[in-house]
Amino acid sequence: MSNTKESVVLKYDDMGIPSIMLKVENTAKTPEEADRMFFVRGVEYDAVYLSRFVNCVQNGRAYSLPLMDPKVSIDMDDAIAACRKKGAGWHLMTAIEWNWLRKHTNPDVHGNTWKGHYYNDETEVGIEVPNTWRTLTGSGPASWFHNGNKETGVADVVGLVWKMIAGMRLKNGVFQYMPDNDAAHPEADLSERSREFKEVHIDDLPFPDPVKIGPGEDGLMITTSGEVEGWDAVRRRDVVVDLPADKIPEILKDLGIITEGMDKDDAWFAADADLDEAVCYVSGGYNYTSSAGPSALNLNYPRSNVRARLGFFSACLGEPVIR
Repeated sequence: MSNTKESVVLKYDDMGIPSIMLKVENTAKTPEEADRMFFVRGVEYDAVYLSRFVNCVQNGRAYSLPLMDPKVSIDMDDAIAACRKKGAGWHLMTAIEWNWLRKHTNPDVHGNTWKGHYYNDETEVGIEVPNTWRTLTGSGPASWFHNGNKETGVADVVGLVWKMIAGMRLKNGVFQYMPDNDAAHPEADLSERSREFKEVHIDDLPFPDPVKIGPGEDGLMITTSGEVEGWDAVRRRDVVVDLPADKIPEILKDLGIITEGMDKDDAWFAADADLDEAVCYVSGGYNYTSSAGPSALNLNYPRSNVRARLGFFSACLGEPVIR
């Protein structure tokens, strides 16, 4: 039974300028039944608003609007600032929000995965941005929307650009995350030196090893044993999950590190265990063909990285729940 309800709304920032958002309403009757996406530093919220379109930036502010060239060549800190500048509740889309969207995305969703069209069908095209391989946001067919519906769906969840996600990272190969939706809090420390990120452990030993992601003896690995170092990129089906199957922490599933059907998934999975901090990008870009997808995951770039195939979604919190 779903404890959410979706609708398309205009959400205004503190200057009265709208973004077109997917309102995900918390319909749970009790806090225990509510999705953890609705909890920020222990406060339960009545809704989360997710961008329907990869964001553009106007006057230093992020907006979710159709038929725009998505903002690219922006680093993570500037994207965070462009979202927070919009006023109370606005933030860079977080890992738990993205993974709610991923889990609610049609398995056969397509997108701009090869120079303006879907790599496996040249008739699926968007409106191209001149002299680039990007397409205007939401300009593709219904199959490019998360639910297969141009009127109610989130556009370009696959391809177009990689989307940067807050609240999940690698620190020298060690996986770290912010609990619940704490990364959406206006005072969340999302900086490289933040101490609000937590490690993941799988046992009750006094000093257990944390979960690490990176190249090891058996290739690209999710592991707590041995060392990981260097960079690698593989299909998800080729990632070695070196964790006891009956003890895999649920948070790794909640955040899309380990996904259902992973052993048959062609989506891209990359990690750089040598970076002091590798931030998170999802879904693939306009030149990733069959390796783009809702489960595509890139833990491979520092926060300072800027490229023409890297963009972002903003999101916004609703109001605290009064029960």
